[in-house]
Amino acid sequence: MGYLRWSRILRVGLLVVLGGAVGWWLVRPRTSDEELIAEVVARAEHGVETKSVDEIMSCVSSEYRGQGDMRREDVWRSAQQWIRSPATAQVTVENQRVTVEEGKAVGRLEVDVRLEEEGRLVRHLRLFLTVDFERERRGLRKVWLVKSMSGFDPDELIEEML
Repeated sequence: MGYLRWSRILRVGLLVVLGGAVGWWLVRPRTSDEELIAEVVARAEHGVETKSVDEIMSCVSSEYRGQGDMRREDVWRSAQQWIRSPATAQVTVENQRVTVEEGKAVGRLEVDVRLEEEGRLVRHLRLFLTVDFERERRGLRKVWLVKSMSGFDPDELIEEML
């Protein structure tokens, strides 16, 4: 009789825990698409400043197509060239407007970039970028990634810096 009682208590306890978990999942606060996209932009900005190829590439869609038919592999190659450059970058996204519609988004970004070598300013850029974002499956979840970008040619700038 004792075993059946404990078995029933255990089942009821598991149902309560499972019900609580499902309830939390349904009512938990969710991050908006705009906030998630802002996180991608911030991660890309940080990746450029710290010269982290992995962080930069974590923001780029596997289906990336940029201006001049630039593909994801080309972005990786440009990032590799950037980390070999003696310059450092300070990147500031000053104005970011994002429009989200059904799993796609378009961002208009005003970006200030200061490139320095040995503490002195080498180049100051004011970029007006149009960035297409798309939700893509990464592992078990969907994340926002950069699908295309126009208004900036990284190869052109990196060639100047090398």
